Amino acid sequence: MRRLSQKTKARLVRKQQWVLKQWAKIHRAVACAIYKNKKKKRARAKRPYIPAVRYRAPAAVTIEHPLYRSQLLAFLEQIREHFKNKQNRTLLIDFSKTENFVSAGTLLLYAELNRLIAYSSGAVKLRCTEPANDRSSQVLKQVGIYRLCSNNSSVKTNRSDVVHWQVAQGQLVDNSLCAPAIEGYQDRLETEMIDELLGGLGEAMTNAIHHAYDSIRQDGLDYKGTTDWWMFSQEKEGRLSVVICDLGIGIPTTLPLKRPNIWQKLILRKPTPTDSDCIREAIVEGHTRTSLDGRGYGLGNIVDVVENTMGGVVVVYSNHGRYDSRSVTPYPLDYDDSIMGTMIFWNVPMKSKSKSKSKLNRSS
Repeated sequence: MRRLSQKTKARLVRKQQWVLKQWAKIHRAVACAIYKNKKKKRARAKRPYIPAVRYRAPAAVTIEHPLYRSQLLAFLEQIREHFKNKQNRTLLIDFSKTENFVSAGTLLLYAELNRLIAYSSGAVKLRCTEPANDRSSQVLKQVGIYRLCSNNSSVKTNRSDVVHWQVAQGQLVDNSLCAPAIEGYQDRLETEMIDELLGGLGEAMTNAIHHAYDSIRQDGLDYKGTTDWWMFSQEKEGRLSVVICDLGIGIPTTLPLKRPNIWQKLILRKPTPTDSDCIREAIVEGHTRTSLDGRGYGLGNIVDVVENTMGGVVVVYSNHGRYDSRSVTPYPLDYDDSIMGTMIFWNVPMKSKSKSKSKLNRSS
């Protein structure tokens, strides 16, 4: 047998020592990982488990019917209190019994959740359970409430009365943010109506940014927030609904601050005006102000956009009050509870798809 040279023996010894060092490093790394894992387990065992606080959403998310409105606003108050006082607790919204989402109430819920998330800067973890009702689950997915609640639901939005819901949000007067939700129906709406709706939305954004957030909202959070507005649009049964809202101090509060002359005239006629009185006065004042050349749309013209359309409906909610262009409605003009903000709802008829296609073919 051939003997190894001293040089070869030394090289093999060095290689063996290197291998042993590598194994020692691996052993130390594994032992360190095991120790850290055991340390984490002991720390978790010492830390008490804090379950999420569950709040059950109402069966109907709407602000028109007094009973369901009270239930929704009480639910929103619960959530605000949680964000204010229990910032170390995960908030779980239980939608299991929710069966009906109406656009105005759904927009209010969406806007409140956005505002509270901004208020807490992520300190409160927001989660939700899914409704048993398939349509309700699709609505939550379509409008983005599942996203706000970090819910990666696998539900598919395929219902015809859900897939047309569109959402927009902003802090500036920028019609480009909401234009796609309106212009998508340009073949079924008159060009003048599209222009008027976009003009009305622009004025509503202006009011939200320059007037609605002049002071702190009376919701107990001591938080002024940003000048946000939120918008929904929806096509359903041949009609287009558009609703825009802000979570500011409301028309009844801004009227005496921004229009003291108008306020003085109002209280001379009615010493204790209700919120609906203030909304109507703002609409009348808007008609007068915007009749002058070079003025903006104003609330009066925002209402006119739809009132002058055959079959159109416009409803304005602000704090406790409501203005409704329909001559007969089962709902009160003033409610016991406040939405703490302003919401303008338009609903206009559209041409049928067959008629719009035939008109397009003739023009081509």
